[in-house]
Amino acid sequence: MGHRVIYFGEPTGARTRRAVELAPDDLDIGYVDPTAPADQQRDELRDAEALITNGLLWTTGQIADMPKLRLLQLMSAGFNTLDVAAIREMGVEVCNNSPAIANSVAEHAISLMFLVYKRLEQGIAGVKDGTWQGLAKGGEHGTLYELAERTVGIVGLGNIGSRVAKRLTGFETTTLYHDVREFDPEYERSLNLQRVSFDELLERSDIVTAHVPLNSRTRKMFSTREFAAMRDSAVFINTCRGPVHDETALIKALQDGDIAAAGLDVFEQEPVSLDNPLLHMDNVVVTPHLAGSTEERVDRALVFSFENARRVLNGETPQNAVEIQD
Repeated sequence: MGHRVIYFGEPTGARTRRAVELAPDDLDIGYVDPTAPADQQRDELRDAEALITNGLLWTTGQIADMPKLRLLQLMSAGFNTLDVAAIREMGVEVCNNSPAIANSVAEHAISLMFLVYKRLEQGIAGVKDGTWQGLAKGGEHGTLYELAERTVGIVGLGNIGSRVAKRLTGFETTTLYHDVREFDPEYERSLNLQRVSFDELLERSDIVTAHVPLNSRTRKMFSTREFAAMRDSAVFINTCRGPVHDETALIKALQDGDIAAAGLDVFEQEPVSLDNPLLHMDNVVVTPHLAGSTEERVDRALVFSFENARRVLNGETPQNAVEIQD
């Protein structure tokens, strides 16, 4: 007899070790190694009613081999690798962990704004190589700026975008947002937000930060037209999913001066190729899909995942079911 709840992760991984530490005693939890032989995995997953996993590719064929499964619980916010509609037709709910990841990603997005505006990467490198301020203040892009009183455009006001807005209130920014959903005017006032069209946001913003799920409507949402519509002094920030921006168009926009700079935590292909021009531009700051990796976020995601599994086992409706907008 297998376990009713399965955590799918490498046994030696830090997250798996933390899952073992935080696992509640009242849940029948097993741990399955994704590197184990397929037959072994199939046997260990067969009795699962709740599967806790990262945003990996799970096919309907794999789901069919888990006839008791009722919950596919993601540790991540993204779900673009899954055919959610088809999985739901099989009687399995799909839930993500966007509330758990929100603080971590919001902080990272604002960190990228500072890294670009303050040229901190170049400044640190200058201290270490003896050129002092030369790298930060030199070259075509060697000017430092303040975030205060800038106009920031948030595309996507979900769990993450709303937390970006909340944190920006302390910097006295003019904060615009665009979202497919309507929000209560009182909520907008509490975050000092102004709702505008997508095109108006692009035209007015000093910084454009993307916080949308990856789907057919958002894939290459930022491409040639969008970058051309932005100010030539604008900064583009992406901490959601790489394919939300058209990387070829972004590179050209940066090279041609259509926009001034970019801060990226995500790429179309990951890990990114070392010959990608974005890695070698003085006006681009990059990080390795790191935004959601804080210890606090992992703990929140694990606790939420276990709680959602308990809800399903108790016959209750799980929370944070993914929203399909295609």
